[in-house]
Amino acid sequence: MPAIAVKKEKKQYGLLENLRFLLANMWRWDKGLFLFFLFQIPLTVLGPFLKVYLPKVLIDSIASSVGLKQFITNIGVIIMAIILSETLLKATALRAANAGVKYRFKYLNIQAEKVIDTDYENIDGPQGQQKMMKALMATMNDRAGTQAINTVFTNLLSNIMGMILYGGIIFTIHPVMIGFIILSSLINYYTGDHANKYEHRNKDNLAPVEKKLKYIRTKAGDFRAVKDLRLYNMGSWFKDMYNVFLKEKVRLEKQNIYRKYLANITDGILGFIRDGMAYGFLIYSVLYRDMPVGNFVLYLGVIGGFSNWMTGIIKNINEINRIHLETCDLREFLDMEDKMNRGKGVELPAEDELPCDIEIKNLYYRYPGASDYALKNINLHVKKGEKLAIVGGNGAGKSTLVKLIAGLYTPTDGEIYVNGKKSSSYNRDEYYTLFSVVFQDIHLLPMSIEENITLQPEKEIDRDRLDKVLELSGLMDKIKSLPEGVKTPLVKTILENAVELSGGELQKLLLARALEKTPEEEKILLVKEQGEIYRIVQSDILYIESFGHNLEINTIDEKYNIRKSIAAIEKELDGKDFVRCHRSYIVGLKHVKRIGKNTLELDNGTKIPVSRGQYSATNRFY
Repeated sequence: MPAIAVKKEKKQYGLLENLRFLLANMWRWDKGLFLFFLFQIPLTVLGPFLKVYLPKVLIDSIASSVGLKQFITNIGVIIMAIILSETLLKATALRAANAGVKYRFKYLNIQAEKVIDTDYENIDGPQGQQKMMKALMATMNDRAGTQAINTVFTNLLSNIMGMILYGGIIFTIHPVMIGFIILSSLINYYTGDHANKYEHRNKDNLAPVEKKLKYIRTKAGDFRAVKDLRLYNMGSWFKDMYNVFLKEKVRLEKQNIYRKYLANITDGILGFIRDGMAYGFLIYSVLYRDMPVGNFVLYLGVIGGFSNWMTGIIKNINEINRIHLETCDLREFLDMEDKMNRGKGVELPAEDELPCDIEIKNLYYRYPGASDYALKNINLHVKKGEKLAIVGGNGAGKSTLVKLIAGLYTPTDGEIYVNGKKSSSYNRDEYYTLFSVVFQDIHLLPMSIEENITLQPEKEIDRDRLDKVLELSGLMDKIKSLPEGVKTPLVKTILENAVELSGGELQKLLLARALEKTPEEEKILLVKEQGEIYRIVQSDILYIESFGHNLEINTIDEKYNIRKSIAAIEKELDGKDFVRCHRSYIVGLKHVKRIGKNTLELDNGTKIPVSRGQYSATNRFY
């Protein structure tokens, strides 16, 4: 009995590590953006400060009774500086905002690549699906941390710079004021941090609800599902279930919102107390400490600005914590470990070694998170060319066994051998080429029938092979009945002119896809030479030359001399691949480079005579 697997602890990512991860990607993708940050950060502070400073200059100029020219100069310089700084700030902010959208879509692409490329086992079960959904929630809208990081990062540095500038001015009034503002800001931070952490924990409840809502929305618009919805009167049930899950989502979202309300109410109360104390002290200073009115207006604006910078810092830190938690979800999905061999593997079986010999020894398999084994101590040997039916009740593990053999799952314990080599020793993607599987679930792509079968671009499709698999699968009659034939598009939910195939026709299409992937069996010519029997792959034969009742068979690598007439050997060869160009010669058509009136040339440069009477037939076959 294999040992019980130890559950791995969830990988932890630190806040600084996640910030380094996001900023390093920003630097790698767009180094020039950091140059814009150097302009954006001081401009963010300069504009508001000039607006606070302008009323002081205005009042001081009036109080000093300066001339009109000097008055216009004093005011005009500051106004022009404000206009210039605001214009430049908007330009740099737009650049940063566009970059944020671009980054988020890069992460979405990375997620999509992970979904497509990661081991199937990683995303097949509920744990993998939950990780995938939480990662998607971390990148699905404009508020996502992968987009907001550059804005939050620059705002934080701007707020810190503003706090230092304004704090230095307030310190000249009274240092206690700064202490109270900082204290109230810290309280705001902890209430906001509590709300963010609760929202992140709540994602474990939201993710499965969101997944169910997505399923209902998808199926409600699926052409294959809407028939059942109507015939079995399931529409009201679907609607009721959607409302149940929607109410659950609203309930969970309300829990997040209530905690944010608490943080905002706390911020408002502390702001009222903070500003009341500051304004009271400034009024007292004007009345009893001979503070100039211009300075009063300046300090009034600076105190309000300082509060805004501090509030901004707290909000930015809370946002960074939220981004950090989202990045944990994203990286936990992206860092899911692949078990299959992604490096160099052993060589795949050669064509003459197919079909494969498959042997299963002491196989155990348990699904991630499950306590019991789905398969226990399975031993099975499928010999080369043997046809085997695996039968059993629902849930007996038939599909699981097929997925293990095909390399979609990795055994919990035990081994699978393919042609005597461990399945884990093959490169994963190369190993997949050995199998063609038709599963019960059907997934089509919004493209033509021929592209759904071959999974190749139109220009690379082998038409002869496509016709053959359509005939073998029994789908050809349906194709002939369609106006566009194999070019008929599928998936009506995406393409307006698509057709909908029946369940049986879909099964035939999947069978055609599997057959198209399956390599054709090589045609073998059996010859006897000096008492030994040789298997010659017909596609390797360059030409056969007759010497009376003896033949010389020339292949790519070998020559065989046998006693047999050319007429007899001609009957054993595939007529589509060979032509008799001369009474003494048979050539393999795939190796013919060019044909002339009297001779033809092979790929290796060998020249073969062509009879006058055989030229037309040879040229037609070629």
